[in-house]
Amino acid sequence: MWKKNRTDFCEKYGHPDQKSNRSFVEKPFGSAYVDCDTSLPSNIVSLALVDGNYENKILFACSGIAMERLPMKNPEVTIVVTSKRLVEEFKEIRNRDDKVKVEVRFPGKKNICVDGLLGLYDKYIAFVTCFYYSDPCKIHVDEHQMYRDLKPEYLRPNSVEAVGRAFSSGTLMSAKGQIYLPTSGSHEGHLMYSNCAITEAGLGGPVVTKTGRFIGLNIDCDTKDNSTLILPWELLMERLVYFEKYSPNSTNYREYTLPKDLFSVVPPGHWNTVKYLTSMGYPEPPPLMLETSGKLCDKFEEDFGDLYGYKGLDYNLWCRGTEELVFSKLRTEVLRKLCRRVVLLTSYNGDMRSFACTGYIIKWHKKGTPVILTSASLIRSLNNEDTIDEKLKIAVFLPPNQHATGTLELYHLDYNIAVISVQKRMHCVQPENIFHEEKGRKKVVALGREVKDGLLMGTIGVVAKLPMDGPSKLNCKDLKLSTCKIKKAGIGGPLVNFIDGSYAGMNFYDGTTKTPYLPRHIIAKFLSATDLPSQIKGMSQPTNITNVSVKKRSPVRGKYKRINRSGTSIVKNRWPVPKPYWYHPLFDVYEPA
Repeated sequence: MWKKNRTDFCEKYGHPDQKSNRSFVEKPFGSAYVDCDTSLPSNIVSLALVDGNYENKILFACSGIAMERLPMKNPEVTIVVTSKRLVEEFKEIRNRDDKVKVEVRFPGKKNICVDGLLGLYDKYIAFVTCFYYSDPCKIHVDEHQMYRDLKPEYLRPNSVEAVGRAFSSGTLMSAKGQIYLPTSGSHEGHLMYSNCAITEAGLGGPVVTKTGRFIGLNIDCDTKDNSTLILPWELLMERLVYFEKYSPNSTNYREYTLPKDLFSVVPPGHWNTVKYLTSMGYPEPPPLMLETSGKLCDKFEEDFGDLYGYKGLDYNLWCRGTEELVFSKLRTEVLRKLCRRVVLLTSYNGDMRSFACTGYIIKWHKKGTPVILTSASLIRSLNNEDTIDEKLKIAVFLPPNQHATGTLELYHLDYNIAVISVQKRMHCVQPENIFHEEKGRKKVVALGREVKDGLLMGTIGVVAKLPMDGPSKLNCKDLKLSTCKIKKAGIGGPLVNFIDGSYAGMNFYDGTTKTPYLPRHIIAKFLSATDLPSQIKGMSQPTNITNVSVKKRSPVRGKYKRINRSGTSIVKNRWPVPKPYWYHPLFDVYEPA
């Protein structure tokens, strides 16, 4: 079973199976480089793309320069800057097996070879990171003078040298030549050219003067015309500073996005994972996050409280959940009813998941039709939370095996309420009538459905007497608090009385230690003032009940909290949901809650 699931997973999310019978031979160039009493030789490393299926089979090789970024949180990290050509070659030879890896060989007597991690790149250069090896001769980004005005001697024949290191032998090679400026007559802000005859082994290596001072980085070459494209040193420094803003040790991953001119490589061996995560609506992992076992926080798949399975589940739950033992404390008839009322809801934009949460089956106040009450976050637009996305498809799951397509009937964006109907009748459900008065009780249970298998999740708490204030970003003044601790999958789920399981309100999640909920009587007040569109002849579109006229409440601080008869909202309630983000203790000092 596991092998079949794994095969299906790879078939759906695997990398396209590119057929490549590449045969690469590393070609030397020039002659052995003569040391000019500088630290240059120890800064130049060699890199190779190696086929993981065949040990030591080199698919491509080039050079790079070991740089040091400041400040460095982890001293045992070496950043190598090289030509973007390494990334281009990697993408070309990557296949379904996804076992092509990067190796970096450092100079010295030990000739150490370590794994390299491809990270950020742009149209000129690429970053490769090496962990657990500290090179004492790394170059600081501000160590060398920026040549803003090329002196005449650098334009003379044999005035510069293009340097590179062979991967197989570790030999440092150089080819002499001269710099050619662009036709504009000034190289500042532009690439430069040289007639240094190098091979791919010299790409990513430096161009230096006779005294070992850096001129620039070899980023491309034409072996037929013996021409080399050079990124000048000052432009390289600008790119390194720019890369630093989006690299580990300098970025808050809670709002991590890359600009249009900067890209990240999907790490070798992780293509399936990344494609699966993006199909679930999650952000792509930042550089180095997957390779170093980073954590995706605030995801829908996080469990909370005690877990309750169902017949046909093919694994035990002893290793999951907490020690609350919530469901063993509930009366049998109460638990049975709740299992037949709490459903899993998922909205999709095409094949990509938009949102996942919990719903509660209630009996509509007219005709007693079963409908699902949930949070309007399920159908909000990802680009504008003040509108809904009518293109979303809604999937409903009631364990163990009832699947249905949901239809949006009603929504109230200011109170974050949505009502969903199903296209086919669901069997053995026990909808609750929430439209009559119910005496509240202090001890409550927050329920939700686990996103992957639909397990029932529950946690016990009490209704808090404290007002809805503090660090929460939810500003609705009608919200109450319970001490139940839920996760994102519990959004829209019910808060029920512990004794009889009756509905007390709808749960929301703000990332704090308490759970905000909208009381039952507030929800019933808005829903009882309208009809289901599906029960009204000629209506097929979902109805926005945000502007439905309801009884005014007394003013608070000089402003009315409710919507008036003109349909304008004086106080706008916000319902932000914590966004998923990546975290790793190596790169972020702020630990997730």
